[in-house]
Order: sequence, then C-alpha cells, then structure tokens
Amino acid sequence: MWACVSPSVVARTLTLEVDRLTTPVARLDGVVLALHWPEEATQGELSLKSASLDAGELGYRWRDVRWSCELHRSAAGDWQCAGKLKARGASGLNLSARLEAGALVLEASEGSARIVLNQPRDSAVPTRLELVRLPATWLAPLLAQAWSEGKPTGGRIDADWRIEQDDAGIGIGGPMALSGIGLDSSDGSIAAEGVVAKGQVQGRLTDVATSLELAFELAGGEFLFGPLYAQLPASPIQVGATLHSDTAGQWNIAALRWRDPGVFEVEGSARLDTETDMPLREADLRFVLAALHTAQARYFDSLFASFGLAGLSASGSVQGALGLRAGEWNTLDATLDSVSIDDGEGRFGLAGLSGAMRLRRGATAAESELSWRSAHVHGLALGAATLPLRSVGGGVALRAPVAMPMLGGTLRVDTLRYAPEQGDVRLDMALALDAVNLGALSSAFGWPAFEGTISGELPGVRYVGDRLDFDGGLSVQMFDGSVSVSQLSMERPFGVAPMLAASVEFSGLDLQPLTGAFGFGEITGRLDGHVRGLRLLDWEPVAFDAAFRTVKRSGERQRISQRAVRELTEVGGGGIAAGLQAQMLKAFSSFGYERIGLSCVLANNVCTMGGAGPASNGGYIIVDGSGLPRVDVIGHQARVDWPVLVARLKAATEGQMPVFD
Repeated sequence: MWACVSPSVVARTLTLEVDRLTTPVARLDGVVLALHWPEEATQGELSLKSASLDAGELGYRWRDVRWSCELHRSAAGDWQCAGKLKARGASGLNLSARLEAGALVLEASEGSARIVLNQPRDSAVPTRLELVRLPATWLAPLLAQAWSEGKPTGGRIDADWRIEQDDAGIGIGGPMALSGIGLDSSDGSIAAEGVVAKGQVQGRLTDVATSLELAFELAGGEFLFGPLYAQLPASPIQVGATLHSDTAGQWNIAALRWRDPGVFEVEGSARLDTETDMPLREADLRFVLAALHTAQARYFDSLFASFGLAGLSASGSVQGALGLRAGEWNTLDATLDSVSIDDGEGRFGLAGLSGAMRLRRGATAAESELSWRSAHVHGLALGAATLPLRSVGGGVALRAPVAMPMLGGTLRVDTLRYAPEQGDVRLDMALALDAVNLGALSSAFGWPAFEGTISGELPGVRYVGDRLDFDGGLSVQMFDGSVSVSQLSMERPFGVAPMLAASVEFSGLDLQPLTGAFGFGEITGRLDGHVRGLRLLDWEPVAFDAAFRTVKRSGERQRISQRAVRELTEVGGGGIAAGLQAQMLKAFSSFGYERIGLSCVLANNVCTMGGAGPASNGGYIIVDGSGLPRVDVIGHQARVDWPVLVARLKAATEGQMPVFD
C-alpha cells in the first residue's frame, strides 16, 4: 500500500517518493524511486533508495538500501532491469526486476544461487517464491526467528513455494529439497550435518502466531540432540510434524512422526522451548524398536556412552510409550521381547529379557514383571529369574523376594529398591548367598582351583553416587577352615576403573590342599591371617595390610617341603640360615617347622615386609625350623617393590624354581 506519492517531471526524469511500500513478504520504508529516460532513447536508468527493508517474518532487516539498473523495454512491451543491490547487511547481490504479462518478477542471485519472487498484478493469484541452489546460510535470519540459538552451517535448499496474503496474515508453502544441510546451536548441544531430504512445507505467518506443517523423507545425514547422536541410513526415513508458536521460542508439535521402517518408529506430540537448556519440555510419544540391534547402532550408541557404557550391544525388540513433563520423564511403559544386552566390557549382561516394565514418576503406582533366561555380573553367571516390580515416585522396587541359581548355589534378593536422590541414583538391596560353589567362582575369576562353598547375608546393600556399600558379610567354608569378608564396598562398579574395598579374615585353613591349589610346594598344618584395608583399583591391588601365620593344632604335623622352603626364600628375598647348608637340602624332601609367618603392608606400590618375628642376626623369620633336619628361612628385604613381589609369587606358583648358590 502506498501511503504518499509525490510525482514531478523535470528534464525527462520521473521521481516517486513513497512513505511505505508493502508486499506479501516485506515492507520498505522511505522509498525514493527515480527514472531517468533521455529523449528518443530506447532505454533508461532506474534507481531505488529505501531507508529500510523489513521482512520480519523471514528474519531479514536491511538499512540504506541502494539499487540502480538500466531499464529496457522489449518489442512485446515487457520491461526488464538488472543491477547490483547494496545495503547494510546485504551487499553484492545481483537484483533484477521484470514486468512480464502484468506480473512483477524480482530475482536475487549470487553465482548459481537464485531467489525468484513472482508477484502477479491480480492479488487473487498467489505469489510464487523459488529458491534455486540457495545456500542454507542465507536462511540464518529466518531460522533465528524460530530458534535464536541455532544457525545453519552448510548445504543448499531448493524450493518452489506459493505465497498468499489476506487480512489475517501470510500463507506460504510447497515442495522443498535439502542437500547436505548442516546446523548447529550456540552451545553445541544440538547439531546436524550432511542432511539430505525432500518433502513439503506449509506455513502460516500472522502477527501473533506461526504455524508450520512439515512432511519429509530423509535419506542420510547426522543429528546430535544432547547425548543422542544418530547417523541416518541412505534408505528413506519419513519425518513429519505440525508446529504452532504464538510465543518466541515456544513450539507446540502435533502429529509428530519418525518412521525408520522395521527399525525405529515414533509418533506423538511434544512442546519445545528453544530458550532453555533442555528444549524438549513435554512429550507424549509411542515408540517401536523392531530391531534393537540396528536401532542401537544407528541412534543410541552415543547415549549409552554418556552413561559409561561405550561398546554396549543389544538385540531383540521393544515397544512402548514415553511421557515427559517439565523437561523430565514422567511415565515409561515398555514391552520387551527376547532382549539381550551385553556392555562389551564383561561387567554385566542379560539374555532372553522379556515382559513389561512400567515406570512412574508421580504418586500413582504401576506394577509390572520382567524375566530373563540368564544373566552375568562381573563374570558371575546367574540363572533364570522373574522380577515382580512396582514403580512410584520415579523409583522401582521388587514386590516380592527373588531367588536365582548362581554357581551351583542360590542368590536370593530379598529386597531391591531403586530411587533418584538429589540428582544421584540410589539403590538399596538385601542379598543372601547359599552354598555357592567356590570352585565355579574360582574358575569364573581365573583363580586357582579352590574348593568349598560360600554362604552369607548382606542385609544392607546401598548404591548411591556411583558407590556400592555392603552391610553384613560373607562366610566362606574352604580348606577345612573359614574365611570371612567384611567392610565390603565398591566405587564405579559399572564404570571405568572400579575400586573395591574389603577386609578378609582367615581361620584354620588346612595348608596342605591350600598350597597344592597354588602349586607352591607342600606345607602341612593350619593357617590364620588377615588382609585388612584391601583396595583393588580396576581389580589390581593398590593397598592392603596382610599377615599370615601358622597355628598349632593338636595331633597335626607341621611339615614343609623342600620346594616350599625355596619358594618362601625367594618370595622373602632372604636366605637359609642355621642347621644345614644350602647344598645339603637336596638330600631331604621335607622339614619340620615350629612356625611360619609372612606379612606385607602395601602402600605407594611398595610392600613393607615382615614375618613370624625378628631374627637374631637381623631380618625377620619366615620359617622357624624344628627338629632334625632343621631349616630356618630368614627374610632380609624389608621393602620390596610390589611388581617385583608379584613376579616372585607368579614364578613360585608356576614352578620356576630358584637356584641356591
């Protein structure tokens, strides 16, 4: 609409001054249009000046617009003019204007990229907008209108849209193709790269609201949404949604759909707030993961890695529904069919997981049941089990105790409660072990072939802040004696470099089968001892206070073999003293002893060594001989590097005999 026109004709020049000129997509203020046409000439010069050009709905606002061109008229009566456009914020574009069959055609171009606007004289005929090989970066202002933190980083756009204007606003839409599109948010939490898509866009722009209807087929590209990274296949994925916004940064999404046939499908509704750290504020989604293995590699690997589960693999199928409120999950219903999970590091795994899981954050509880065919945790094999579950307040708990086979015995889970607590995960359990086979446990952990059983109760097991603490203890019956484990705790049990802490007490172990299991020669008698303050980092010892000593028992002989003497001598870094010379040992297979003792306090990768008592000539007694032939073993190295001591122990148990000079 022209608000004011002031024509004047002086020396073949026509000047029009317009306060405001409006089109369906833009408004120009302070317009001065001048036409200079020399007498009897076939062409003239047209110039346009505008204080501002404002295409607010599209995000473009230019100042000091300048354009001039040579105006031609064809024999058919059409007009054409082309020249360079200059403006603050938009300089260097080629702009042409043509008046053809009563329609005004404006074309802006740079290289092979073109924007063509065809404005018919008849206002009832839609305006046509063509985008040809348009760099996506040109649409940065338009994207900023919907998402202030986002910007396109590459790719091109082709589109052929129709624009219709009425008193209520502007309708715009038509086919659109995207090639190699890139996108990034200012904080890097949302991004896209190499996106290829084609489809339809229909939009409605008014002074108070914006509405969009999108329907696309994706054929490749990468997406990042927080911890969720997806690498799309070349096979088509159908994406669609209807969006509405009447407040900056706020979008209501209906008819949302993502269809990766046979792999991952989602449909539902959502609400976005692009001005917050977590843009997805509300959602009601239904999903189907028909091929969990393919979907995991395509969509969820990065999400698992963010939880310290890089390398996790999954198979089977899952379907269900997810509800989000205020940027957090509110409800989750999932039906699982033959799901198998393995974290790739041997820390845990499940096979044949089936059933239903219903989780609730609110005050209304939901019950469900899951079962598995087999499972394992840090190498410990678990048999089939069924878990009756109840969820309320964001947590989940067992509704009844569960027993499952474990290494020839039984693991009983009396209680299990999981709940979020001040941003951390909290897990409370009560466990009991009954007659678990120690030989099977030894095999699972790669230990020597111990024999015996493990029983005990852990009435309080708490997992908070990536730390696992155990109340109570375990009692192990082995080698005709007992071993008790207490003060058990674990940090990062499912993360990188887990830390295990414990204290262990030994009582009355029969040394003959014990030394036989370790391949350490042969010693008869009974052994007491302890390993207190034990710390294992990534299953390697970094600290402990260990001491072992023999105890007399009526009626039992105390003998030590020649090989065991030599191994203890090597481990202690000491020598043989009193009774016999080293060369004479070869004549005897075993010796009597009064006592045997060995201790090590490990700190900073160094063991401070000790024995059954101080030796008279310095050092410490490892073997205090008795009778004839008599042999004493004295240790002289008070401090030994832990790797050196481990090497000595390994050599001893592998039968590498030391040589006595």
